[in-house]
Amino acid sequence: MPLDYIKRSNKLSKSLHPSTLFHFTKQSEVFFKILSDMKFNPSLAREMIQGRGRGGRRNFAIPMVSFCDIRLTQLDEHTTKYGSFGFGLTKSWAEVNNLHPVLYMSRESNLFSLYNQRIRNIKDQLIPLWNVRHSIEKIEDIKRLESLKKEYSDLYNLLRYMKNYKGKLIREGEKINENFIFADEKEWRYVPEPFIGDMWPSLNLEKVKSKYEKAQLSKKFSDYSVSFSISDIKYLLVPDENYVSNLSSFLSNLNIKNFSNKILTMSQVKDDF
Repeated sequence: MPLDYIKRSNKLSKSLHPSTLFHFTKQSEVFFKILSDMKFNPSLAREMIQGRGRGGRRNFAIPMVSFCDIRLTQLDEHTTKYGSFGFGLTKSWAEVNNLHPVLYMSRESNLFSLYNQRIRNIKDQLIPLWNVRHSIEKIEDIKRLESLKKEYSDLYNLLRYMKNYKGKLIREGEKINENFIFADEKEWRYVPEPFIGDMWPSLNLEKVKSKYEKAQLSKKFSDYSVSFSISDIKYLLVPDENYVSNLSSFLSNLNIKNFSNKILTMSQVKDDF
């Protein structure tokens, strides 16, 4: 095989996706808290998924930490929505800690509707046993509960990694975008295991209407965070140079040295990448 063909093939094989996952926040205190604790705490996120036909709609809230699989050169618009304080972590860290890319579902397909109906059927059988789980005595009822719980857990876990390819984006203080392409976010999620802490794996949206309700209910999942080490970090991002010295001092207080080459400002990213 000619050498020039091999060289061209190697160039073409470069992935469209980076080797880094990013997590962003708008609040500096949250950024420094994550860095100090070396962990991400799940927070309840409100989700709506639609499919075609009967039973093709679900509104729910699930605990998660969201990341994006976007190259540095394309982060500008993403940080406008989610903040300019960010962590870039290796994908090997993500894979070891059971993060998973989101499965984007078309609203015009019945794929989600059929799947959603299957989950509802199992839930209808599970709920009567789940509600009396602490008082069940018969062995056959215990086995039935565990069997249904396992089946529901396996199916529902997939749901927690689903999102519509395109849909309505509602953000506080902003005009509703009726046809936002969620797939552009290339989202990955960390989600605690279903039924962890003997808690039901989702919440009805009626319970998380306000920011206060969301914050209070999210605390229940704070013990089920995902940790990282300093070696897992590829980049730390801050809005501009004004934050670099503060971040350097903060890292020094944590006894983290020789890290300046991993600190980037979003001003640099926008201008130079």
